[in-house]
Amino acid sequence: MKRTILCVSLLALSLTACKNETKSDKETTSEEKSEQVEKENTENLPLAFQSESQYEIARLYLDLKTKFVEEDAYGARKIAEIMLKKFSDEEMKSIAQKIIHQENNIENQRKAFFQLSEMLEPTFAKNISGGKLYKQYCPMALDGKGAFWFSAEEKIMNPYFGDKMLHCGEVQETLK
Repeated sequence: MKRTILCVSLLALSLTACKNETKSDKETTSEEKSEQVEKENTENLPLAFQSESQYEIARLYLDLKTKFVEEDAYGARKIAEIMLKKFSDEEMKSIAQKIIHQENNIENQRKAFFQLSEMLEPTFAKNISGGKLYKQYCPMALDGKGAFWFSAEEKIMNPYFGDKMLHCGEVQETLK
């Protein structure tokens, strides 16, 4: 009998404690959960940027990276020609021209690609509005000096070595 009374009392006490939770506590918890879900949903969206031109530049950059992975100097040149028309910044135009004029030397094109990666990093970091970009790094690139690049996939596909060392590198950062 004492056990029954004790159990009923504990049950009543626990129900009372649950009802004492304030409405604002529930709202805060809901808001926090909503923000977390919204952030997760943004990360799972397709790649997007604040403006259409930023998105176009990012897509061209990713296509250029793929051409270097495939060791396709001519394809890299063609993409750089399109980039040249899209860029408004003179320094970026100059880098695109280096890629165009070095079609016969993919290693020089890759050096220009690294310069382009450095130039675009702030744009990518500040203006991504959906999806993810992975900043990846290879310590052996550019004669052992190391170099990074951006990828839409987490899997390492090294644009600085192509088939020679396709998976050499690591993810340094995820931009979301």
